[in-house]
Amino acid sequence: MNRRTVLKGGTALAAMTVAAPAIAQSSKWPAREISLINPNAPGASTDLTARIIAQALEKRLNATVIVKNVVGGAGALGPTTLAQSAPDGHTIGLVAISSHVAVPNMMNVAYDPWKAFDIIGQVAALRYGVGARADGPIKSIDDLVNQGKQKQLTYSSNNVTNVVAMFQLAKLSGAKLRWVVFPGGVESVTAAIGGHVDAVIQTVAEMRPQIEAGKLRLLASAAEARWPDYPDVKTLRELGYNAVSNGPFGYAFPTGVDPAIKERMDKALADVMKDESVTSQIAKLGIQPIYRDGKEYGALLKKIETELVPILKETGMAKKPA
Repeated sequence: MNRRTVLKGGTALAAMTVAAPAIAQSSKWPAREISLINPNAPGASTDLTARIIAQALEKRLNATVIVKNVVGGAGALGPTTLAQSAPDGHTIGLVAISSHVAVPNMMNVAYDPWKAFDIIGQVAALRYGVGARADGPIKSIDDLVNQGKQKQLTYSSNNVTNVVAMFQLAKLSGAKLRWVVFPGGVESVTAAIGGHVDAVIQTVAEMRPQIEAGKLRLLASAAEARWPDYPDVKTLRELGYNAVSNGPFGYAFPTGVDPAIKERMDKALADVMKDESVTSQIAKLGIQPIYRDGKEYGALLKKIETELVPILKETGMAKKPA
């Protein structure tokens, strides 16, 4: 046996030694419960969706999937916790415009949004709407705009990704609209029906109970289409204002997960999103079920970054360059 043969044999042995732990790791996965990190409060649209997805994943992975609400840090705590989790396949978490675009461009965060995550896929898109207290003076978007031209009005929401349409509406109409931040979507709706703010922009899940109770009036859909729940209420675009709030969300691993584990999770999520019983549950929340794989969803977030960052800079919400 010559030296070259020995070296080649040693290289092959080394490769087998490196590959063996990875194969063993993927074959034993999942070895315990899987945590699904959600950066929003219990009862929020993304939380309710996460619980539907978690239950469906359990059946396909033969493992318990626990939703953990990691709220705080102006939306940064959840993705930061995910990014810093062990890449062993037992932690996934929500990734959205907030984790990848809004928060990193508004404040310093302890992760690189484009390097810290292995995106699994998109599962849904939130539908946003603009509402006002049912017995208040604002009965339409025209009322909101006209009164906003006379004096500064306030509106509530809990996340910068929600309020893009309101910034666009203010710019297009000349109305003076000031955003008041609340810790959760439910709280922001409660503030509107209590008269503490003049209007609210929020999702279907948070708004619909108060609309159906007759306490909140839906003025317009801030999504690209009308809400199926209220098909007679026009979009802001239909009302003459090219203003839209986008709300896609999905899930990711922290970077570094064994590719074999990643592939299994990718397939499990894709299978979940083919299940009509799952998508119908999501749709009943007033959320649009949409599946994109990790590559497609990452590309969508990149596209949204080019649209949202200029708005953050223009409104003075972007962080100052270091």
